[in-house]
Amino acid sequence: MDIVAHLGKSDLFAGLGLEAIRLIAQRFEREFYRAGEIIFREGERGTRFYLIAAGEVAILQGTGISQRELGRMPAGQGFGEMALISREPRSATAQAMVDTELLSLDQEDFTLLLDQNEGFAQRMLRMISRRLKRADEVATLDLMRAHQGLIMSLAELADSRDAFTGAHLYRVRDYCTLLAKLMAQDRRYQDQTTPDFIEALYHVSPLHDIGKVAVPDSILMKKGKLTEEEFETIKRHPAIGAQAMDTVLEYCDLKMFRIARGLIWGHHERYDGQGYPQGLKGDAIPLEARIMAIADFYDALLSERAYKEAYGHERVIAAIRAEAGKRFDPAMAEIMLNHIEQFHAIHRAYADKVI
Repeated sequence: MDIVAHLGKSDLFAGLGLEAIRLIAQRFEREFYRAGEIIFREGERGTRFYLIAAGEVAILQGTGISQRELGRMPAGQGFGEMALISREPRSATAQAMVDTELLSLDQEDFTLLLDQNEGFAQRMLRMISRRLKRADEVATLDLMRAHQGLIMSLAELADSRDAFTGAHLYRVRDYCTLLAKLMAQDRRYQDQTTPDFIEALYHVSPLHDIGKVAVPDSILMKKGKLTEEEFETIKRHPAIGAQAMDTVLEYCDLKMFRIARGLIWGHHERYDGQGYPQGLKGDAIPLEARIMAIADFYDALLSERAYKEAYGHERVIAAIRAEAGKRFDPAMAEIMLNHIEQFHAIHRAYADKVI
């Protein structure tokens, strides 16, 4: 591998001059990672800066089932510099998505390069500035992450009264996030399922049934069929939850909270207009509510409830297929069914886990 040639193709080094690049190339070391291998982990001390010579690297945050992909970087891009500059632990995990070849600098050589090469320092400053700008654009998401524990506590307050729900909030959160990511790959939804939308959906989806705090236990936990009057009481929970969100929006009118309100208010609407509380039809139902509707339905059928046994997976698939275009957005149902094993894997991962 010609390290000089690879450096010359990178925005960080292009334009520095051939002689300067040759000198810089002497400081780099080669590293090879197979597809799926971890380059470094979130929380580790940063010791090296990396430049991708060939392959693709994903940046991940979180652990286990709830790990989220923040983005991918192709050949020519650099990463890992923030931990070296700040001397703070790594804020994310880096993973090779395909067989990947990296060029790396250790802490000492990276610092010397910044100190001794003005051109490299300027380019590094521009790269960091772009990343800080993106960070500023998603500052509200960072704030939401800081308050995620509180949000989950509020959501669990409504959910905990049902002994059968178990990890329902976590499963539904992951179903919604997965479905939105799959929709982002489909031209019919690409403009709507932006990274910010998906991130917001991840954080606020557990709030979908927050209005159930106002439903009496005698109705919520009833094992038999609900009376018409009892069902009317149940049907008020989306409006009650939306009213609670209106209070939040009075103090903090952020897009994320508007998405939360749309999801809470509309997740019992039906694509054919026969749902509640407003009887909205088709695309008039907010996208986030349509996503939640099918995710909630999928989990409810697979799970045991006070009033029903758990359905088998094939029966659930048949039910979703039958309800496409009726209860659910048909294109959304199609995407889910085409990737149904990924959803089933989430359900299996949370099996028997009470959170």
